[in-house]
Amino acid sequence: MNFKKWAQKLELEEDEFLEILELFIKTSFSDLAKLQAAIEEEDIQPVAAAAHSIKGAAGILGLLEIHDAAKRIETAARTNRLVEIEVNLRIIKEKLEMIAEALKRGS
Repeated sequence: MNFKKWAQKLELEEDEFLEILELFIKTSFSDLAKLQAAIEEEDIQPVAAAAHSIKGAAGILGLLEIHDAAKRIETAARTNRLVEIEVNLRIIKEKLEMIAEALKRGS
């Protein structure tokens, strides 16, 4: 991942962008944990809220795969189709882990 180009695209300094990205990763993993717990309890509102939070932040950062998966989760939660959520949770988790690993490597 070329963080420098990504930062430039968002018109941010690279160090500023990296801080924002690290915060996004941390917050999104927290939101995913809340989402998982809410799914297990079949509590729709927190599922939709956590997905909405991830969707918004991912959209701002240009992380379209995460944004789209979160949008599908939010829609499924609002229409009470919790069965459809698992595959999108996996997509988000994999993408977050990939970005977190790239941050650790500094690439």
